Amino acid sequence: MAKAKVHCSKDQFQLRIERAPRSVEDLLGWLQFVEDEYRSMAHGLGAMVMMSLMESEVELLAGKRYERGTEVDRNGRQTGYVTLAGQKVRVRHTRLKRKNGGDVVPETYRRFQDDSPRSKEVFRHLLAGVSTRNYKDAVTTVADGYGISKSVVSREMVEATGEEIRRLMERPLGAFDLRVLLVDGVRIVGTVFVVAVGIDAGGRKQVLGFREGATENAVVTTELLESLVSRGLKTDHPILAVLDGAKALSNAVKNIWDRWAVIQRCELHKRRNVTSHLPKKYQREVDRMLAAAYAMNSYDDARAAIEQILHYLDRINDSAAESLREGLEETLTVHRLGLPPTLRKSLMSTNIIDSMFSMTRSTWRNVKRWKDSHMKHRWVATALLAAEKRFHRVLGYRSLGLLDAAVKAEVARQFGNRQAAA
Repeated sequence: MAKAKVHCSKDQFQLRIERAPRSVEDLLGWLQFVEDEYRSMAHGLGAMVMMSLMESEVELLAGKRYERGTEVDRNGRQTGYVTLAGQKVRVRHTRLKRKNGGDVVPETYRRFQDDSPRSKEVFRHLLAGVSTRNYKDAVTTVADGYGISKSVVSREMVEATGEEIRRLMERPLGAFDLRVLLVDGVRIVGTVFVVAVGIDAGGRKQVLGFREGATENAVVTTELLESLVSRGLKTDHPILAVLDGAKALSNAVKNIWDRWAVIQRCELHKRRNVTSHLPKKYQREVDRMLAAAYAMNSYDDARAAIEQILHYLDRINDSAAESLREGLEETLTVHRLGLPPTLRKSLMSTNIIDSMFSMTRSTWRNVKRWKDSHMKHRWVATALLAAEKRFHRVLGYRSLGLLDAAVKAEVARQFGNRQAAA
């Protein structure tokens, strides 16, 4: 098989075949390689790869330009198309004719026109942030895409996202070995979606489910957690629940897990809540002081530093001081558990789920008109599953065994349940 090198720079792309192809089979071998790999390339480069391979086959069939003695001649250029990521892309390619009459269609050109099921490709483009309304005009992969109308994209999007919501909302959770539960809310056009993400004993993250509501209230959160239990999620062992700080979330988790849940309130939300009470001239300073306190390794040091901040806030703003005191101990849970620094940093806030929301916002930000609640559900499910595919193990996952022991000891300390530490 021919060997090739790909040369890329900011302004140019070149595919150089180091040894000339010996047969059409050589070219088809490269064709298979490109079919497997071009999807992960920048799409513009993928189109250039296609053109390079087609021109290589032209040279194999008709010889080098102006070469004589071949059975196939070049006969100018013509406009055609190839299919790139579900889109028909205009190309200008060499036309071939036999000397005794009749057109010759290069095998690479014929294969590149083969259209695989388009729904998944359209779905992938929409995940990249392409609006359904502007799809035809917003083809970023090539300069001139055609053949896909807005109505076709919309129908395919409904079908694809409908399947995504079914997968997300119905997949069983009985085998999921939950060790850490994260719950937070995201607002979409006046609606709050409360989302639950789990971390298993191996540090792997998974979206567990979501529920729609007007606010992050206890009823909505309880319904969400009850739906997870109905799908098999186990609630008979201690877990760490990392929550954004809303009392409704904490109450809902305790209603479902009872004594088995140890609550960690998000320190980032706490910092935002405290500084929101302060005049701007104090906000940066107080936030820096809180960040330094929560970054300390030991519980005693962190608590002492926060006590000093409380004395300072008592002098300048009673509301900020009261906000810091509310639920303070729950913001220091991972310090009290004595977790290693890397794992403690991963679990002291809902940053894991906040990062997921930042990925999902790029998915739905281009929707121009939200028709109904079902449409929001489809998009949320689609976006969350897309974010889940990019999840990595939680930082510090090798120390999750220490977390298990510490959470069991905390449950035993809080409730005097000797069996919890067994």
